[in-house]
Amino acid sequence: MPNYSDDKKTFTREAIIGLGEKSVRKNYYPELQDKITTLEKMRSRNQALMMAIPDILLVSDAKHHMTPFSTSSAKEATLVLSILRDPAVLARLVEGVDQVLKNRSSEVVDFTTEAGYIRHFEARLQLTEMNEVLIIIRDMTERIALENKLREMAETDVITQLANRRRFEAFLFDREGAEYENFSLIVFDIDGLKNINDALGHAEGDSVIKYVSGILNETFKCAEIIARIGGNEFAIVYLDQSNAYIESKCLEFQKRLAGVNANLSYDISVSFGIAHSGGLRVNTTRLYQSADHNMYNNKLLKVSSSKSVLVKSLMKALEAKDYITEGHADRMTDIAMAIGEAIGLEQHRLDQLALLTKFHDLGKVGIPDNILKKPGPLTGEEWQVMLTHTTIGHRIASASPELEPISDLIYKHHEKWDGTGYPLGLSGEDIPLECRILTIADAFDAMTNDRPYRKALSAEYAIEEILRCSGTQFDPYLVGVFERVIKG
Repeated sequence: MPNYSDDKKTFTREAIIGLGEKSVRKNYYPELQDKITTLEKMRSRNQALMMAIPDILLVSDAKHHMTPFSTSSAKEATLVLSILRDPAVLARLVEGVDQVLKNRSSEVVDFTTEAGYIRHFEARLQLTEMNEVLIIIRDMTERIALENKLREMAETDVITQLANRRRFEAFLFDREGAEYENFSLIVFDIDGLKNINDALGHAEGDSVIKYVSGILNETFKCAEIIARIGGNEFAIVYLDQSNAYIESKCLEFQKRLAGVNANLSYDISVSFGIAHSGGLRVNTTRLYQSADHNMYNNKLLKVSSSKSVLVKSLMKALEAKDYITEGHADRMTDIAMAIGEAIGLEQHRLDQLALLTKFHDLGKVGIPDNILKKPGPLTGEEWQVMLTHTTIGHRIASASPELEPISDLIYKHHEKWDGTGYPLGLSGEDIPLECRILTIADAFDAMTNDRPYRKALSAEYAIEEILRCSGTQFDPYLVGVFERVIKG
């Protein structure tokens, strides 16, 4: 009888070679030898392949006898046993085997196990030529965790860590047409965020977004979803809460915002609108449009007051940022107005001049503190940054209806009579009259008050210095007027 290997069920080399008569064996021996060598190479390669594959391989017959095809480690062997001993998992695999044998096709079965922690697996079932089913089981735990992480990242706002617009829209889509006792949607919009970005930089604008998102998170923590749906827009949804409750939470939000503003160098203003849909199949598109419309109306009601709020906020920020601002603007106003009145400026131009003395350095809110407050001369690179404050100030003023009339004056207030100023290098009477007055008042106040790098100079010295620079830095005619005014 042929000799079989007990575990592998294959002919051994000796059994194969021993087949047949000696004469036949002699004739076929070389060919058999080659066949055996080829088979052994294939077996060796297959074993190496099985060991290299991280998957678990099982073979099942029609009676659901499942035999491990390969286990490359003790850990894997333990896992195989835990899978085959789990009734729920085994039932899933048996069902898959039956489908493969019935349909003569492949199947994919997903299942989980809980051995200390949840593990996710995918089993691919493939019919073989021997009417057996090859089961390839792959551990998908890490892949699913990564996919979940990527999905979460794709649906999370980077700055606030709130849900983003994609997740918010998916949330609304999933609830479209459903019935709720009350479906409440609140839309929020940060007022004037562009002005804050222009004035204080985008980093500060991001801080404002974080402040608002933090207040929303704290106030509406029981909401179904809190999302940042645009650059300065947020949306919140409550299900089955009363209208009065929603109104009270919005009032709480406003109080919290006021508390934050008390500790900032500027005021954050947020408009909001609420829409409710109760007892009907919710139309989320119309509901959002209604909330957005109400938010816009709320914003319009605040427009008239927001102008002065913006101006006050910018002044508040300028005072906090610029060490020379406190008292500087008031002293300059007195000098500039005295010159303006002495030359007979019309009232509307005097009003603009007064506004200019307060806001001429508005752009300094966008200059880094390490440059603005440096106790010594600036480097060339630092000076180039400082020069941008006229452009920044012009951009901010242009965005404010109250400051727009002096935006051009803010832009040109560092021009010099001889054309050596900036940013345009204007000279003579091409420089606006208000700017020519301002430069004299600014220079006098700067010299007669303390700076971090020097003590205040005397008024007499400052007057002499301004007279010396008449015709180069300053308008000669206005210097004469200044001298008469300052000496009384």
